[in-house]
Amino acid sequence: MSGGRYNSASGDYSMVAGGGGLLSSCGNKAFSHYTAILGGQENLAGDPERRYRTVGESSTISGGYANNTSGFNASVTGGTGNTASDDYATVSGGSGNEASGESSSVSGGRYNLASGQHASVSGGAFNEGRGNSASVGGGEYNLASGGSASVSGGDHNTASGSSASVSGGSTNTHRARAHR
Repeated sequence: MSGGRYNSASGDYSMVAGGGGLLSSCGNKAFSHYTAILGGQENLAGDPERRYRTVGESSTISGGYANNTSGFNASVTGGTGNTASDDYATVSGGSGNEASGESSSVSGGRYNLASGQHASVSGGAFNEGRGNSASVGGGEYNLASGGSASVSGGDHNTASGSSASVSGGSTNTHRARAHR
């Protein structure tokens, strides 16, 4: 423990460098083994239920408020209310974002979800990368649900088939078909 207030590092080889707050509920908690929290308030590196110290092992939170890492080697760089809940998942910032697929990432924005393995959402709001290796570049209310599907931007667009792509615009849908 380096500083701050009401912080705890209870996992083996875990650390909290600073942050915390005026109340005991505002402290950062490095609960799992080999975790690190550099600052901020109410961040939790480890099991949200606080039962298993191996959940979220080797995860990091750089700062921000009310962020959680519960995947192995997961990370949240900052922002508010972000979650990296699968192995190697990353959220860089923003608010209310979640990377819940293995090796998935959300770069920023708000209320974005990358739930497919290797899926990514770069920004915007209320976007979802559900398919494996799917990506959403930005915009709002876009969905890439097929494997390797992509939506570059716009709003209310859907790429639902394997390798389907929507470049932008509004309320567009592309369902790629299998080659025969």
